[in-house]
Amino acid sequence: MSSIHGMNLATFDLNLLRVLDALFIEQSVGRAAARLRLSQPATSNALARLRDALGDPLFVRSRQGMVPTARARALRGPLTLALRQLQEALVPPEDFVPETAHRTFVLAASDHAQLLVLPQLAARLAHYPGVKLRVVPLPRDFPSPELESGELDLVLGVFDLAPGDRTPRGLKRQVLVLERFMLVGRAHHPALSKPRRFELSLPQLHVSPRGGTEGSFERKTKLRRNVVLFTPHYLVAPWVLASTDLIAALPERVARRFAEAFPLTVVPVELPHEPLRVQQLWHPHRQQEPAHRWLREQVLAAARASPTGEGDSAVARTR
Repeated sequence: MSSIHGMNLATFDLNLLRVLDALFIEQSVGRAAARLRLSQPATSNALARLRDALGDPLFVRSRQGMVPTARARALRGPLTLALRQLQEALVPPEDFVPETAHRTFVLAASDHAQLLVLPQLAARLAHYPGVKLRVVPLPRDFPSPELESGELDLVLGVFDLAPGDRTPRGLKRQVLVLERFMLVGRAHHPALSKPRRFELSLPQLHVSPRGGTEGSFERKTKLRRNVVLFTPHYLVAPWVLASTDLIAALPERVARRFAEAFPLTVVPVELPHEPLRVQQLWHPHRQQEPAHRWLREQVLAAARASPTGEGDSAVARTR
């Protein structure tokens, strides 16, 4: 409150502000005491402490009762607003009812996460006409300020994989799915008829969302593939693979979606590898918000809906 600028709030008893508010309303120490369920001496003592702290009598007696001074009148507006906002903040949030809600959620997501989540999520949200979704690209620098301010509700993608791609500590996160890799190439590609004999020297396409030239496979195994085309976007991969002899190792759900629309062969990668952890992340201050909790549940359910109907390898855990 600007009216008590310079006062040390660490030593000021904020309970006195409730007494001040009651005095504004009742203009009587006795009635203010009854309103606050305090004794009259306790209320008189609180008024004395207020006068001492603020350096002003605040209320003076008249035939009409206790009349506020000019200093007190200047305090009333900010005090009323502050107490109302505090009261609203302390009221438990209302339940989120998606059938009647009018809300736009904003997600930042990689194209991999969008392919994984959006088809099923859009179908789920179609049942709630007032709920809208806006998806923005995942920026190169992790959008911590936007999560904290509420500009973004969720961030979706694969993180903590490449050097320089670490997410900040303290965020809440949930693994949506664990994605194993599949080899993908044009229909009837001879190299994919016997994947156990797959040669790393075959020309390949590599999707590197951050624009790098080395994948986690190379970093962990020290093996080298013959990558002749690097691209930052998954969406270009099926067009290239279907029309050339290039092959690529792609996340399984992405690969199977591509194979539904393009003449592609999809076979498991026989080399041992760690699966990709596709996650949703959010700021801790949104953890208990009913609308946000509902959104996270919808995203998780959409991610776990396998496009191939083969079950799911999702790990639904939050930390």
